[in-house]
Amino acid sequence: MTTEKDRINEIIQREGGDILESERFQRARTIPHHKYTNVAEHSLAVTEWAVHLYEQRDYPDTDVRDVVRACLLHDIGMTDPEIHDSVSFLKAYSHPERSALIAAREYNANEVQLHAIRHHMWPVCVIPPDSPVGWLLLRADKHCTRSDALRFLDITFRGQQP
Repeated sequence: MTTEKDRINEIIQREGGDILESERFQRARTIPHHKYTNVAEHSLAVTEWAVHLYEQRDYPDTDVRDVVRACLLHDIGMTDPEIHDSVSFLKAYSHPERSALIAAREYNANEVQLHAIRHHMWPVCVIPPDSPVGWLLLRADKHCTRSDALRFLDITFRGQQP
Protein backbone atom coordinates (compact mmCIF):
# COMPACT_ATOMS: atom_id res chain seq x y z
CA MET A 1 0.00 0.00 0.00
CA THR A 2 1.40 3.38 -1.03
CA THR A 3 1.31 6.04 1.68
CA GLU A 4 1.00 9.78 1.12
CA LYS A 5 4.66 10.20 2.11
CA ASP A 6 5.71 7.54 -0.44
CA ARG A 7 3.69 9.27 -3.17
CA ILE A 8 5.16 12.67 -2.29
CA ASN A 9 8.71 11.28 -2.24
CA GLU A 10 8.10 9.68 -5.65
CA ILE A 11 7.04 13.08 -7.04
CA ILE A 12 10.11 14.74 -5.51
CA GLN A 13 12.43 12.11 -6.97
CA ARG A 14 10.80 12.33 -10.41
CA GLU A 15 10.83 16.14 -10.59
CA GLY A 16 14.02 16.89 -8.64
CA GLY A 17 16.16 13.76 -8.69
CA ASP A 18 18.93 15.55 -10.55
CA ILE A 19 19.06 18.17 -7.79
CA LEU A 20 19.04 15.57 -5.01
CA GLU A 21 21.96 13.72 -6.63
CA SER A 22 24.01 16.82 -7.44
CA GLU A 23 27.32 17.49 -5.74
CA ARG A 24 26.12 20.85 -4.41
CA PHE A 25 22.99 19.36 -2.82
CA GLN A 26 25.09 16.61 -1.25
CA ARG A 27 27.37 19.33 0.15
CA ALA A 28 24.25 20.96 1.64
CA ARG A 29 23.97 17.91 3.93
CA THR A 30 27.12 19.12 5.72
CA ILE A 31 25.97 22.70 6.28
CA PRO A 32 24.08 23.34 9.54
CA HIS A 33 20.76 25.14 9.29
CA HIS A 34 18.39 26.13 12.11
CA LYS A 35 20.65 24.57 14.75
CA TYR A 36 19.62 20.87 14.60
CA THR A 37 19.20 20.26 10.90
CA ASN A 38 21.15 20.93 7.72
CA VAL A 39 20.35 22.78 4.51
CA ALA A 40 19.49 19.60 2.57
CA GLU A 41 17.22 18.13 5.27
CA HIS A 42 15.44 21.46 5.69
CA SER A 43 14.98 21.83 1.92
CA LEU A 44 13.58 18.31 1.65
CA ALA A 45 11.16 18.95 4.52
CA VAL A 46 10.01 22.18 2.85
CA THR A 47 9.54 20.33 -0.43
CA GLU A 48 7.52 17.55 1.19
CA TRP A 49 5.25 20.03 2.94
CA ALA A 50 4.78 22.17 -0.19
CA VAL A 51 3.85 19.13 -2.30
CA HIS A 52 1.41 18.07 0.43
CA LEU A 53 -0.19 21.55 0.31
CA TYR A 54 -0.18 21.47 -3.50
CA GLU A 55 -2.10 18.20 -3.48
CA GLN A 56 -4.66 19.54 -0.98
CA ARG A 57 -5.81 22.35 -3.30
CA ASP A 58 -6.51 22.84 -6.97
CA TYR A 59 -3.75 24.79 -8.71
CA PRO A 60 -4.70 24.36 -12.38
CA ASP A 61 -2.00 26.68 -13.78
CA THR A 62 0.77 25.46 -11.48
CA ASP A 63 3.23 22.73 -12.37
CA VAL A 64 4.28 20.49 -9.48
CA ARG A 65 7.76 20.41 -11.08
CA ASP A 66 8.12 24.15 -10.38
CA VAL A 67 7.03 23.61 -6.77
CA VAL A 68 9.53 20.79 -6.19
CA ARG A 69 12.48 22.50 -7.85
CA ALA A 70 11.92 25.90 -6.21
CA CYS A 71 11.63 24.27 -2.79
CA LEU A 72 14.70 22.07 -3.19
CA LEU A 73 16.76 25.07 -4.34
CA HIS A 74 15.42 27.86 -2.12
CA ASP A 75 18.35 27.70 0.34
CA ILE A 76 21.03 26.30 -1.99
CA GLY A 77 22.84 29.65 -1.70
CA MET A 78 23.79 28.63 1.84
CA THR A 79 26.31 26.26 0.26
CA ASP A 80 28.29 29.28 -0.91
CA PRO A 81 31.01 29.95 1.69
CA GLU A 82 30.55 33.71 1.34
CA ILE A 83 26.92 33.37 2.47
CA HIS A 84 27.40 30.48 4.91
CA ASP A 85 30.19 32.26 6.78
CA SER A 86 28.37 35.61 7.00
CA VAL A 87 26.72 36.95 10.14
CA SER A 88 23.47 35.08 10.74
CA PHE A 89 21.01 37.93 10.20
CA LEU A 90 22.73 38.89 6.93
CA LYS A 91 22.01 35.42 5.54
CA ALA A 92 18.30 36.18 5.60
CA TYR A 93 18.86 39.08 3.21
CA SER A 94 21.54 37.66 0.96
CA HIS A 95 20.84 33.96 0.47
CA PRO A 96 17.67 34.21 -1.67
CA GLU A 97 19.45 36.04 -4.48
CA ARG A 98 22.50 33.78 -4.24
CA SER A 99 20.20 30.75 -4.28
CA ALA A 100 18.48 32.07 -7.41
CA LEU A 101 21.82 32.66 -9.15
CA ILE A 102 22.97 29.10 -8.39
CA ALA A 103 19.56 27.69 -9.38
CA ALA A 104 19.70 29.44 -12.75
CA ARG A 105 23.34 28.65 -13.47
CA GLU A 106 23.57 25.05 -12.25
CA TYR A 107 19.99 23.74 -12.43
CA ASN A 108 18.43 25.68 -15.33
CA ALA A 109 15.68 27.04 -13.09
CA ASN A 110 12.90 28.83 -14.95
CA GLU A 111 11.46 32.26 -14.15
CA VAL A 112 8.63 30.89 -11.97
CA GLN A 113 11.12 28.95 -9.83
CA LEU A 114 13.56 31.88 -9.65
CA HIS A 115 10.89 34.36 -8.56
CA ALA A 116 9.70 31.98 -5.83
CA ILE A 117 13.28 31.50 -4.60
CA ARG A 118 14.02 35.24 -4.59
CA HIS A 119 10.89 36.05 -2.59
CA HIS A 120 10.68 33.14 -0.14
CA MET A 121 11.95 35.31 2.73
CA TRP A 122 9.02 37.73 2.60
CA PRO A 123 8.45 39.91 4.61
CA VAL A 124 12.24 40.18 5.10
CA CYS A 125 12.41 40.88 1.39
CA VAL A 126 9.99 43.68 0.62
CA ILE A 127 8.23 42.17 -2.39
CA PRO A 128 6.01 39.14 -1.73
CA PRO A 129 5.78 36.17 -4.10
CA ASP A 130 3.38 36.64 -7.01
CA SER A 131 2.59 33.04 -7.93
CA PRO A 132 1.12 29.95 -6.30
CA VAL A 133 4.61 28.37 -6.46
CA GLY A 134 6.03 31.28 -4.48
CA TRP A 135 3.26 31.15 -1.89
CA LEU A 136 3.56 27.38 -1.49
CA LEU A 137 7.32 27.74 -0.95
CA LEU A 138 6.86 30.63 1.48
CA ARG A 139 4.21 28.80 3.51
CA ALA A 140 6.13 25.51 3.61
CA ASP A 141 9.39 27.26 4.54
CA LYS A 142 7.74 29.16 7.42
CA HIS A 143 6.08 25.95 8.65
CA CYS A 144 9.35 24.01 8.64
CA THR A 145 11.33 26.87 10.18
CA ARG A 146 8.77 27.12 12.98
CA SER A 147 9.06 23.35 13.54
CA ASP A 148 12.86 23.66 13.65
CA ALA A 149 12.61 26.49 16.20
CA LEU A 150 10.21 24.52 18.40
CA ARG A 151 12.56 21.54 18.26
CA PHE A 152 15.41 23.79 19.36
CA LEU A 153 13.31 25.08 22.30
CA ASP A 154 12.38 21.53 23.34
CA ILE A 155 16.02 20.49 23.35
CA THR A 156 17.16 23.66 25.12
CA PHE A 157 14.53 23.91 27.82
CA ARG A 158 13.28 20.37 28.26
CA GLY A 159 16.60 18.63 27.74
CA GLN A 160 15.24 16.42 24.97
CA GLN A 161 17.82 15.16 22.48
CA PRO A 162 17.58 15.86 18.73
